[in-house]
Amino acid sequence: MLKDVRTAPPEYAPTNYWSVYEKKFVPELNQFGLKDFRKRQNSVLSSFGATDLISSFDHINLYSNIFFYNGFTRKIPFYTAFLTKLNKTFNTVLTSRVSEEKQYKKKKASLDFASNTGKKAGAKHLESIETSLVGNPEDVFEVNGKNYTRSFLYYYLRYVYCYPFVDFDKINTLVELGSGAGKQTEVLKKLYPHLTIILFDIPPQLYVCERYLSTVFPDSVVSYKDTRDIKSLQNIEKGKIYILGTWQFPLLNDIKIDIFWNAASFQEMEPDVVANYLKPIDKQADLVFLQEEMGGKEVAHKEGKFGVLKKTTLNDYKKSLSNFELVDLAPTLMPTGGNLPKSSDSFWRRKE
Repeated sequence: MLKDVRTAPPEYAPTNYWSVYEKKFVPELNQFGLKDFRKRQNSVLSSFGATDLISSFDHINLYSNIFFYNGFTRKIPFYTAFLTKLNKTFNTVLTSRVSEEKQYKKKKASLDFASNTGKKAGAKHLESIETSLVGNPEDVFEVNGKNYTRSFLYYYLRYVYCYPFVDFDKINTLVELGSGAGKQTEVLKKLYPHLTIILFDIPPQLYVCERYLSTVFPDSVVSYKDTRDIKSLQNIEKGKIYILGTWQFPLLNDIKIDIFWNAASFQEMEPDVVANYLKPIDKQADLVFLQEEMGGKEVAHKEGKFGVLKKTTLNDYKKSLSNFELVDLAPTLMPTGGNLPKSSDSFWRRKE
């Protein structure tokens, strides 16, 4: 994957936003692999939602305290190992059973909110599915014999948002650009096993996604090893999950796409890059879901620094989706009942 992305056309390569993280991914994966990756503290994998950690409001995190963790202390030999043990000790000693019960009540309240929101929309019930325990999520909690994390509830709510606008039982092909760790696919595939899901991303995110989904759906995932040299998507097997690199996106030019999905990925790209990706979508898709910061992400003060080089905004999406009408635009709902700051869910339908 890494070799292929390095030789990919520049319009499909990682953008400036991800260049900040790029040098951190491979060393971490080489050192730790994916063992317990969903409970890994201070991991670069959290940058694309792969981790499931207890909220910083629910436990002590000394790494977030500049007194304990700063440029000076990081240079002290073995300090990181010491701080990890100290952090664990603090949480073990100072977290009482009462606070654990409070944490559970908050998580249960989030589940009840997500569940009730789904039922009001007429969507498939949250209680019919549960999260996988692959990667040993730290934030997992059990209700009526089923396991959930708050991120699982979040991805369920993205489905609930779309439900009034699309009959998932009648569509067949879903394409997602920016699959991350594959958590949205996990929710959708568990609710609608018949779906053919085609996933595009850059490595090593794509690698994490493939390994995770291959464990959750061992008989459904078509590996990048098998799609690497694919020439067409017209005759692919239905009901499978296909793993592809972003540089293979032009393969979409000759297939029908029932719904295209992008969540918090386009916002990390420049407008010209987004426009290029949306060309085949504007021609081939019937429905589009976008969850983005419609005002645009923060701009980097120079190339190679954190941020985008130019903001992609709602007007850019409208220009690139000229064959679509914007059906709905709403704040991104969180399992807490509040909204994700600056973020909006949007649904688009092809013009008649």
